[in-house]
Amino acid sequence: MSTNKEALLLRLNKEMQVQALNEIGFPEVTFETPMSEFKEYIKWAGGLRDLRIACVKISDGTVSHFTGEEWSAMSANGKAQYSKLGVTIRARKMEFIIAAADCVNSDGGATFKFGAYGVDLKNVKNYGAGNVGLYEVGYGFEDTLAAIEQQAGKTDSQNIKGVPACEAAWNYKANAHDPLQWFLPSVAVDRLIAEYKLEINAFLTKFFNGGTITGDWYWSSTEINSTQSWTVHMPNGYSNLYNLRNSSHRVRAVALANKPY
Repeated sequence: MSTNKEALLLRLNKEMQVQALNEIGFPEVTFETPMSEFKEYIKWAGGLRDLRIACVKISDGTVSHFTGEEWSAMSANGKAQYSKLGVTIRARKMEFIIAAADCVNSDGGATFKFGAYGVDLKNVKNYGAGNVGLYEVGYGFEDTLAAIEQQAGKTDSQNIKGVPACEAAWNYKANAHDPLQWFLPSVAVDRLIAEYKLEINAFLTKFFNGGTITGDWYWSSTEINSTQSWTVHMPNGYSNLYNLRNSSHRVRAVALANKPY
């Protein structure tokens, strides 16, 4: 085969791979993307690509993401320029930052009621039993904000003011330099965290000295009906249909990795 034909076949092959990656949710991949990166996108599409340390640069508030190797290789003076925010995960075509610790209330407690018991939360994704697409819902930012705005200053039939679980996530701050807007994750995000809990906890232990995700139930921002919202059991990613909004569960805030502030 001539050199020209080989070059043409290689070009066509790359164009087809670019198109395939675009179609499965990676529009940023172009013909200019190095072929060496394609395997990482393929890995990202079907499983865990990587975990990174999300940091804010203290001098200008910009957010960066470092692999464990990159962080370990940095000098003490280099590390001092940053403040850690959480763990950035890239898995199953999703990318977001997981808070380095569960939310706690003003009394130091680690569980929250969801609130809005008996209230049909407008503009919040609603998935009851058997609904197709439940685990492909978005990240949860819009749902968290919609619930907070609708219930602001209101008390439900169980005497719960506002939406405590959503508010706890929304008001979370990793530190004084934190520029992120955190929120209560969707059930899809919670299930992804549960799927890779062991890897995430090992990363948290190594680079954050703890803050591991427990084996308890965690709230999501995804609604079931006017009295229930989805929760996820972190040992195995099991989603519970029957957690009433006046019950108490843990909250782990997340933030968007690329446009959070």
